Formats: sequence, structure tokens, C-alpha cells
Amino acid sequence: MLPLCTPHEERPGLFESFFHSGSPAFPEDELKEILRLLDAVPTLVCVNLERPAVLPEIAAKAAAPVADYGASDTALLDVAFGRARAQGRLPFELPRSMAAVEASRPDVPDDTEDPVFPYGHGLNL
Repeated sequence: MLPLCTPHEERPGLFESFFHSGSPAFPEDELKEILRLLDAVPTLVCVNLERPAVLPEIAAKAAAPVADYGASDTALLDVAFGRARAQGRLPFELPRSMAAVEASRPDVPDDTEDPVFPYGHGLNL
């Protein structure tokens, strides 16, 4: 299992440091290393989605992409090994590219063109 956090940029200042913001795309060097690992061995990729992320290449190469919203490692491993059933739906869409993010309207939810996973994608509860 490969655990990942949603990409963000560190911000200066006390108030800004409490919030993750900036580009939702993985930095090129980090993405390259992740894809190298995914090419080497079938991998369950668990992304902690505190906010939407741009991850089409990761989703395409992962043996199983999993969205995490703060579950414990034990709970995630229970799902990975079949001891618990995965369930849930995305509360937002996952955009296909930064170009789609930049072309979307910032005041309209779920407005990116051709998202990798649309709003509500997931498993029935």
C-alpha cells in the first residue's frame, strides 16, 4: 500500500500555515518517483483527499486507487486484505489536469472538464 497526501504548497505566516492550498497537482519529481514505483509492482494507492487532487497518471497505473479522509492505517489495511468492505463516494470531483482546473470557474463546484472521477464516484453504501 502506498499512502499519499494531497499535494499542497507550504504558505508563510501563522494563519496561512493552518490551511493547505496551492497547486493540487503532484510536483513533477514526486510524480515521476510514484509512477516508477507503480510500474515496478502492482500497488494499492491510498490518497488522503483533504481537498481535490490532480492524479490521472496515478489512478491509471495503480492496481487500486483508494480515497482516504482520515481513516486509520488499521482500517485501511482491513479493507486492503478483505476484512472490511470499502464504501463511500467522492464529495468532489478529481480533475484530469491543471489546465482543466485553471479553465474551470472557481465559484462553481464540479466544473472541470472530463474529470478522472466525477462528484459522487465510489462504492454504494
